[in-house]
Amino acid sequence: MIDWGIILSAAATVITLIGVIVSVRSLKKQLQLSFFSEYTKRYQEIVLNFPESINQSDFHFDKLEKTERDKTLRYMRAYFDLCSEEYFLWKQKNIDEETWKQWETGIKFAFSKAAFRVAWSILRLDTVYYGEFSQFVEKIIPVKNI
Repeated sequence: MIDWGIILSAAATVITLIGVIVSVRSLKKQLQLSFFSEYTKRYQEIVLNFPESINQSDFHFDKLEKTERDKTLRYMRAYFDLCSEEYFLWKQKNIDEETWKQWETGIKFAFSKAAFRVAWSILRLDTVYYGEFSQFVEKIIPVKNI
């Protein structure tokens, strides 16, 4: 004889388990979006505080007034801190590979610009970054070429 109570109980358990899995996946996706959004906001705030000319090949920190130079270097430091955090999160497997590839592309693009390379050479004299991140940056811009 079939015990319908056991069958119904098992079916309810499976349905509940499916519901939990769907809920956990949905929550995970929401958390990832929130996390990504927070980093995007931080990045945007930093970039909006750079001088407009920062991406030009003839940009020089010494051409800025002292207050503007200090402000720009402060935001460069914030940018490098953000990049270091992103690198650490990737190394700890706290972000997915697709997100890291996007961030890595942006970091490499930024360091292709003279202003970022010069800022790195200035700021690393008084700032300690996550060790493996520093090695990553050194591979992008060899010290002897700064």
